Amino acid sequence: MPDKIRGYKVYDAKISVKTENDKIEPKGVSEAFVNIGEPEIADVSLTGITLELSAEILGLEQSGRVDFLTFHDFRVNGLPVEIEEYKESFAFKKNQPTQLPKSVVIFLGAAQTLRGALKELKDSKNEWQVTGRVFVFGRFKKFGFSFKRVVPVEINIKIKNPLQKNL
Repeated sequence: MPDKIRGYKVYDAKISVKTENDKIEPKGVSEAFVNIGEPEIADVSLTGITLELSAEILGLEQSGRVDFLTFHDFRVNGLPVEIEEYKESFAFKKNQPTQLPKSVVIFLGAAQTLRGALKELKDSKNEWQVTGRVFVFGRFKKFGFSFKRVVPVEINIKIKNPLQKNL
């Protein structure tokens, strides 16, 4: 990992990620928690399927402002997906949950949709495995000082299959 990305210093924080379905609280010492909502189908077209996902962030050790989020190497059940850069800036306060102002938009292109549909027909799963890395770019306050940082967050979660509830 480089020292800086887009002019922001890389900071390796301990972030716990879970979904609404997780009944167990993440273990270990964490600086923040991210609770990811259930995916909703936003659009189905010839070019692919668009899903929207909400999330809630809880910073335990600091407050600050998130400038934007980028998403890298995301896969759903092993199939690559495109996630738009999240450009909505928002503030969060220490020990207070903050909902993302807008949903994250995920696009499964026609090729991935076809492969995914064939997999779904052969072996439909109640849950989908989602993996990837989110880079959180922002200004974080600690002990009265503000730091311009980018925090990489590894994602490895299971979400409910949005196709099963919409059929």
